[in-house]
Amino acid sequence: MDIQDVLKLADSLVFNHMGKHLDDLQKTIIEGVCLGEKYADIAEKIPCSEGYVRDKASDLWKVLSNLSGEEINKSNFCSALERLQFSISSSFGLANLVGVTNNLSLCSDRLPSSEDKTNGKKRNKSANKKSENHITTLPNKNIREAPELGKIYGRIKEISTLENWILQENSRLIGILEISGIGKTTLSRHLLEKVQDNFDYIIWKNLYHAPSLSKLTAQLVLSLSNQIYINFSLSETTEKNSLLDLELETLLSIFYEYLRNYRCLIILDNLQAILAENKFSGNYQNQFQNYSQFFQNIGELPHHSCLIFNSWESPLEIINMTGLKTPVRIMSLNGIGETAREIFKEQNLSDEETWQKLIDTYRGNPYYLKTVCRMIQEIFNGKVRDYLAYNSLFLGDEIIAKLDRNFQRLSLLEKQVISQLSQIDKPVTVTEILEKLPLSPPQVLQTIQSLGRRSLIEKITQEKLTLFTVSPVIREYGKILDKIHN
Repeated sequence: MDIQDVLKLADSLVFNHMGKHLDDLQKTIIEGVCLGEKYADIAEKIPCSEGYVRDKASDLWKVLSNLSGEEINKSNFCSALERLQFSISSSFGLANLVGVTNNLSLCSDRLPSSEDKTNGKKRNKSANKKSENHITTLPNKNIREAPELGKIYGRIKEISTLENWILQENSRLIGILEISGIGKTTLSRHLLEKVQDNFDYIIWKNLYHAPSLSKLTAQLVLSLSNQIYINFSLSETTEKNSLLDLELETLLSIFYEYLRNYRCLIILDNLQAILAENKFSGNYQNQFQNYSQFFQNIGELPHHSCLIFNSWESPLEIINMTGLKTPVRIMSLNGIGETAREIFKEQNLSDEETWQKLIDTYRGNPYYLKTVCRMIQEIFNGKVRDYLAYNSLFLGDEIIAKLDRNFQRLSLLEKQVISQLSQIDKPVTVTEILEKLPLSPPQVLQTIQSLGRRSLIEKITQEKLTLFTVSPVIREYGKILDKIHN
């Protein structure tokens, strides 16, 4: 292992876990240590004081110790890196499958050592217990596609429930659902921070560009095996070809083996991108039908890992797997309720006694509320009462754009029912819907069920009657669509 290999390995460890590369001083320290130089000799090269080099080196050894799972110092640095490279070449039996070589890429992470496997088994037995005799290691994380950790409003109860599902009930498959703007991604990002120390591997993938199952599985296996992070816009490499040439069945076998042997947290954002438009909710696009068996296996095969997906709607097979006695859960998010007052305070809105009206009208959707707050501030100087005096509901281009993306997914029957409900200012029964539309009872029932699963229709119980309506925002949007089409 030459100095360049050592630098690459150390740099990839730091970058993949901390998001930044080694600086020039850190590289100089590593080069000097590999050449057997003293800190005083290294200091002369820079130049700087020997004490400063010692302090920087001490910080570097601490970081590398945490990331590698082995206590590293100046005297054992080179041998520790040699052992780590060996573990990459031999661990888990993937060397021939994913193109492991003795030369590590700048973007590679590490395969787990035998010591990490011990950690994984301990996490499986008890997510909250740590070995007193073992140096605690950070999880291997690939969250490049995750957003930054932004502010969250409320959601204490939701995070607590999700933590319980993951850590106590060992749920294998969890869906977080709702219409866009409600805060699914923000919730998942904060959840990750809460539970990350209980996992060996954490991967966040954004499915916005609708990857094939083969491509997604290849990316997951590369992240789990800590090989070159796959980037399909780059020129082809031996490592990418060797993995992409594998049959999907082989890739899935490797992936499932990781789920069984380690505690992995996989988060898939924007799952709706692989689902079909112009059909009832929960159906896949034709080219993504094999995702159905993938999710069934995640929910049914025995393992100690967890896959979380965020989506506007759930695939049908996942709905069918949910239940009290299964390790599959679905959380449909509601609005943020009274916590929305924090948004109003941040936006310096006045007339606090009218704020509840905004919360109820926009159903506590944080994106909607932020949008209307900006408008009230820009036009009415933050005076909510002045806005409400017009007795009209503001959507604006931002909210309309989000609703456009939701509504373009609807089937023809769903659009007809939404249009009809948007013209009625009160909740109605199924019978009343049938009286207004030339549809059969089975058609109306299936349509209402699909709209409910998309969170575009509200169900209300009044005097033992089951009634259906739409929120003020959906009603206003429906009226806008009717005007455009008529």
